[in-house]
Amino acid sequence: MEIATNNFFNSNVERVSPQKVTPVWRERIKNAYAIHNAIILRPELPVYLVEWNPQKALQDGEKELDWMDLTRPINSMLRPQHFESFFGKDRVRDEHYHEALTQASMTNRTVVRELYGTCDLFHPLPAEPNMPRAFLYAGQFLLEQPNWDSISRAWREMTGQEAASANRDFILYVRMLLDLPVFEPPLLDAIKSFFTLYGRYLTGGQDDIDIRANIERINSTQFARLWPIRDWVDSIISPNKFLPPPWHFVGRLTDWMKVGIGIENLPTTAMTMMPLDSQKEMMDPVRTLIRNARIQRECIRFARTLNNTAATALQDYGVSIVTSCTSTANKQQIRTELLNIAQQFRELVRSRFGVNTVMGIGRSLPPGAPLNESHQEAVLALHMCVQLEKSVLFHDEHGDAEQFRYAQLQQAADELLEALNRDSSTALKLASDRYVQFVLRYANQRIEVVRGQFLATLFQMFNTVQRRNPMRQDAKNSFINDLTVRVEETRSIEQLIESFNDSVQRLSFVSTKAWRGPSVMLLEATLQYLKDNYFEPLPLPEVARKAGFSVPVFTRVFKQATGTSYLNYLRQIRIERAKKLLATTLLTLDQIAQSCGFNSQHHLIRAFKKVTHMTPGAYRKKHGRVTAPLD
Repeated sequence: MEIATNNFFNSNVERVSPQKVTPVWRERIKNAYAIHNAIILRPELPVYLVEWNPQKALQDGEKELDWMDLTRPINSMLRPQHFESFFGKDRVRDEHYHEALTQASMTNRTVVRELYGTCDLFHPLPAEPNMPRAFLYAGQFLLEQPNWDSISRAWREMTGQEAASANRDFILYVRMLLDLPVFEPPLLDAIKSFFTLYGRYLTGGQDDIDIRANIERINSTQFARLWPIRDWVDSIISPNKFLPPPWHFVGRLTDWMKVGIGIENLPTTAMTMMPLDSQKEMMDPVRTLIRNARIQRECIRFARTLNNTAATALQDYGVSIVTSCTSTANKQQIRTELLNIAQQFRELVRSRFGVNTVMGIGRSLPPGAPLNESHQEAVLALHMCVQLEKSVLFHDEHGDAEQFRYAQLQQAADELLEALNRDSSTALKLASDRYVQFVLRYANQRIEVVRGQFLATLFQMFNTVQRRNPMRQDAKNSFINDLTVRVEETRSIEQLIESFNDSVQRLSFVSTKAWRGPSVMLLEATLQYLKDNYFEPLPLPEVARKAGFSVPVFTRVFKQATGTSYLNYLRQIRIERAKKLLATTLLTLDQIAQSCGFNSQHHLIRAFKKVTHMTPGAYRKKHGRVTAPLD
């Protein structure tokens, strides 16, 4: 691309056109502003001016490189070089810089060079006699979406260690990589073109409108589409009332806001989406992080294809979406439009990743209104989807829409303890569901707050049970550890809720037995063993032996405690798991049968129909969140 140049220091004249006279300095400011707008709003990619003076370093012992910030770097954000330095790779990075600068100097072309899986860009500025060589630098970034294999390979190369999800340093490293921008080929080409224009502006004194036009073209056609401004969408749903949305001061969407956010109309509604984790096995937490990041990037990209929709990451597990509907539509039409948008996102994730999702939808507000309230409602509805076994849930479909007060949460906790004391499984289930709803509203997306509330309530419930049914110290310690370990270790709110509900059921069993003594603890442990190993062959003699009973005694005690036979109880557990898989996965009946401990799909069909009075196919059709083959 050829761009005409003028020397700013020798051009104090004004450009004259038949329509108006434009000072040269004004053109330079507008050009600088176009550059500023392209990079300053994307702080995840730091940009520097680097001066390289090898001779001065040799003569005076000074630093070889001088760095000057040209953007707004996030000082608190971990970067690859922080990990490299910790693991003793400073010299490797210095050599990496030296080789890249040498290559850029010799070729006078933009160089992209990789180190431990992340890349740096160096664009050489024209050489000047007796002056240090100067470069524009940007980094670090990735050239492709990160996955477990690429991350593990980079970690192993840098540290000499194997990737392990139990390694806290590795988890931090993964989170850092997932925050880096990804420049796939079309976007990388646009980045290179941008830095070529930036370099010519700095060294050539560009004062003509062409440079601005070219930068704005790159910004609007490439950057905005492939590298959207995430801070703007974050500000639209931010709970910080002092952080206004981009249109706050002008009261409308300007053309450059439409380009930067990717919407044509002021948004009115917030939506949220969350992948559903597999119910048949616990997912590796780091692999889940990586999967969620890929889903987030794909959803943000997809939102750019919709005229009135934009998206951003919802922490490390979901997606937040803002959208607007037809202004003349009535309430029912608006709900239909929102449901259609939700289904488009769900189908995208299902088709690209084979993952099912749930979605929450907040209330619709006037155009331009702060959407934090709508977003909070969408997050609550999102997590209630799992509780209510819904695929998509509007904010007003789960009740308790009144303004939240902390006293309500405490009252719900008291009602849960009271239900535990009443020995009523139905009352306990209702009280537990109500308590979970209030915890989710109180926590407002903060997983550690949810965890803390659940653990505190479980300890209160355990103390109640302990007073009614004292345990030996060793049994007490073992029981409370088993009761809370999954709540302490789980990584998602959905899994937290499931773990809490399982723990409440265990407490209920121990609390409500009319008979007392060591047998109740042995049997309680056996019931938990069945829930954890339902997919294995579990013949009655073997389970009775593990529980420490003879078969006749075990059969009698089991029915006395549970109200049903061993085989019926085990079948019910397996059917409940099968129901979840039918509703939330694309597995075939044969795969579900194997996952749930049935001998064959025909065995599953007979058992399922006996318990639910309907076939698995009919259940999936009624409750399933996706359509899947049954053979």
